[in-house]
Amino acid sequence: MHPILFTTASLPPHQQFGAFRVAHEAIMDIVPPADGQTSFAMSQRIWPLGRLVLTSTSLPRKGHPVRWTHLPKGVLDHWYVVLPCRFDEAGLAHPKPEARPCIHSLARPLTTEIEDDGVLTLFVPRNLLADSCLDNFLDVPLANGPGTLLGDLMLALDRRLPLIEPHDIDHLVEATRCFLNAVAQPSPDHVAESQAPIDLALLERARRLIRQRLTEPALTPDAICKELGVSRSRLYRLFEPIGGISAYVRRQRLLAARHALLNPMDVRPITRIAEHWGFPDASVFSRTFRHEFGVSPKDAREACRMGRRGIGGLEGTSVACSHMPSLADLLRRLAA
Repeated sequence: MHPILFTTASLPPHQQFGAFRVAHEAIMDIVPPADGQTSFAMSQRIWPLGRLVLTSTSLPRKGHPVRWTHLPKGVLDHWYVVLPCRFDEAGLAHPKPEARPCIHSLARPLTTEIEDDGVLTLFVPRNLLADSCLDNFLDVPLANGPGTLLGDLMLALDRRLPLIEPHDIDHLVEATRCFLNAVAQPSPDHVAESQAPIDLALLERARRLIRQRLTEPALTPDAICKELGVSRSRLYRLFEPIGGISAYVRRQRLLAARHALLNPMDVRPITRIAEHWGFPDASVFSRTFRHEFGVSPKDAREACRMGRRGIGGLEGTSVACSHMPSLADLLRRLAA
């Protein structure tokens, strides 16, 4: 899967906000910043998922709130779920502390704003769910239980979609539909149907916890279970499809160490980097690193310094899409 990419960064500063506003004018009216800010370099990944659309939008990090208003005579009546986020240097989305997703309807009057540097938005057509079940949850942050799980699910989708094959999209959409149905109309049947997306959301929470505590020697399966409030057997089942919990923690530490080795500004000795990321034995680190990436830590650092980042799977990829439908086009198709 590859997203449709939209950005204003390549435009002259005085045209950036206007382009952002025009890209959304068929959906909502976005108000210009009150302080007269001229530049507005933003980027957006748009994921067409058949019966759903997910967007990941990175906004300027200047503390300027973005305000939007639903069109008074809009033709779209989709629900959409908003999760305030922040983005790191790699462009990955992380939840704002204590943030809870909020459900809105394009068919209802609304003026609201977001003050964060980014947002995940999941657009849901009304014909995906029975009745008008989500209308009972509009315009207020969801309660901690359902809200936390729904936020984790949106983050998990954003992270996993680049790895998803197109033929798996229908299964992903159905799992998300079951989860939303369980949130809106709790029942034993709906909860059972939503188990797969609940597990996906719990897996994302576990992965986030691991990233936050990656340098801690006490990051063990038991510690993760205690933090998440789950049993060891459930934790092992969650990570079994991706090689197991211990292998996952080890790989994340190796990836973090590799990132440090490829950073020309990080001049620490290799042994210090290894110790920082949980490998006190230099020989074990070197052997494990070579097994994972096909090169030694020393060779990886030297290759980076010489500009040969393609050695041992260290290359990056970039996909640019052109002549693709706009977000408004995709939302119109949801209504068809």
